[in-house]
Amino acid sequence: MVMASPIRTLVSSESAAQSARVCARCGSSISRRRRSARQNEELCAACDQRERRAAYFRSYYEEHKDRILDKNRRWARDNKTRIVQLRQARRVRDVDVTAVHRACVDCQAPVTRALRCRKCYIRYRYANDAAYRERRLATTRRWLEKRAGSGQQAGRRAAARTSRTAQALTN
Repeated sequence: MVMASPIRTLVSSESAAQSARVCARCGSSISRRRRSARQNEELCAACDQRERRAAYFRSYYEEHKDRILDKNRRWARDNKTRIVQLRQARRVRDVDVTAVHRACVDCQAPVTRALRCRKCYIRYRYANDAAYRERRLATTRRWLEKRAGSGQQAGRRAAARTSRTAQALTN
């Protein structure tokens, strides 16, 4: 009778355990050539790398959040027409591709993922969220004061509407 050496049995049982392990996220088998203290033992190499990259970018964003948001706002301000074009193109593309045509629950405009279109969502939130309404009223009030101070009126109709709006806001 030939007995297997204890070293050979230990190595074969470790390799069997290695091949039996599966990734907690994607379900693929875990096989690693190198070990590192940074690696998550429950994830395959691809999921582990994805996790580490996501953590890096989260921390980078938190450190540089103000600068990133300022840059994004500046780009959006400089490219208003481009944003409208991209939004319209995305809406057409997404509505055409999907078999299920979704519509806004209020105005029946085509929407991609949302329950309401942008205009109806703002109207709905304004009507139902007191804190949002207060912020919007303050913003509108500042805008009207700035506009009245610069003498920027488009005509009698706009002037009457603006003065009525300002009066309604102060009441």
